[in-house]
Amino acid sequence: HSTCPGTDEIHYSMLSHLPSLARSHLLTLLNDAWTTNTLPPDWRHALVIPIAKPGKDSTQANNYRPISLTSCLCKTFERMINNRLVWILESQNLLSPLQCGFRKQRSTIDHLIRLDSYVKKAFSRSEHAVTIFFDLEKAYDTTWKYGILKDLHKLGFRGRLPLFILNFLQDRTFQVRIGSTLSDTFQQEMGVPQGSVLSVTLFSIKINSIVETLSSNITGSLFVDDFSASCRSRNMPSIEKELQSCLDRLSTWAKTNGFKFSSSKTVCLHFCRKRGLHPDPTLFLDGCQIPVMPQYKFLGVIFDSKLNYIAHTKYLYKKCIPLLNLLRVLANTSWGSDRDTLLHVYRAIIRSKLDYGI
Repeated sequence: HSTCPGTDEIHYSMLSHLPSLARSHLLTLLNDAWTTNTLPPDWRHALVIPIAKPGKDSTQANNYRPISLTSCLCKTFERMINNRLVWILESQNLLSPLQCGFRKQRSTIDHLIRLDSYVKKAFSRSEHAVTIFFDLEKAYDTTWKYGILKDLHKLGFRGRLPLFILNFLQDRTFQVRIGSTLSDTFQQEMGVPQGSVLSVTLFSIKINSIVETLSSNITGSLFVDDFSASCRSRNMPSIEKELQSCLDRLSTWAKTNGFKFSSSKTVCLHFCRKRGLHPDPTLFLDGCQIPVMPQYKFLGVIFDSKLNYIAHTKYLYKKCIPLLNLLRVLANTSWGSDRDTLLHVYRAIIRSKLDYGI
């Protein structure tokens, strides 16, 4: 796909229109970079474009989403290596089956169905179900580079691949561009590079061991860095005991692997349809009590404590009403769009929201 190039100004369209002889020379260049383990400095340099988050205070730096522009030639090289790396990971089942992020034939729907079925089974047995939704602070930006290489070695990777990953991750630089103004050049000391093809796979390898903290009585889900842990029982103290032990193991795992859970954004949801008073769970993560919420938006769907999806239906209604008004404007009888165009717009901006997780 056509995307913005990095500092070398080489577009994907330029690569796709190369003649056969030039492609052969390019392949020779990439093979030479692979065998000699050398990468041009431009391939490890990124232009960062800050995009303001809608509805946020634009005077605060944390309210901007950074978009990294890197070399298209390097991303082509990364894609070739990533295809082979993913094939090994999938064919030898090296990634946890709970990880559904950026994997073929897996999606967010898998986790939504898993959680929905888990809670409904608890309701059918007159049980409580408690789910903790975790939030990792700046997961991509704080990923431990040496930890990635350590996990690659643990998975059995040897030879040129770990050496390439090491060379790819070290000595990375970036500049921030606002309009036509460029900042000074800075060193990226931590994290996987944004805008990189390999970054998602490398992050999946690094976070893969988080599922080892789950006991047999706890089920979990992992979509890139969105992690949850669920437990059910008729006895709330037993749920608290299981989940608190899991939280203690997760805290140790985070410290060992260089991650940090956000105490303010990690929340708990207590699913229950029993009548009368029943206590909510009391759980602690790194000394801070996890708040129990009446509802939570998980992978785009709002789950509530009764699992009746009323909150999600109201959320969809509020979101689709302005879009329907836009469609009414486009359907003006004197200058509006024709029927086929209106159907395309409806399917793209309204029907797609209604169909997701239906």
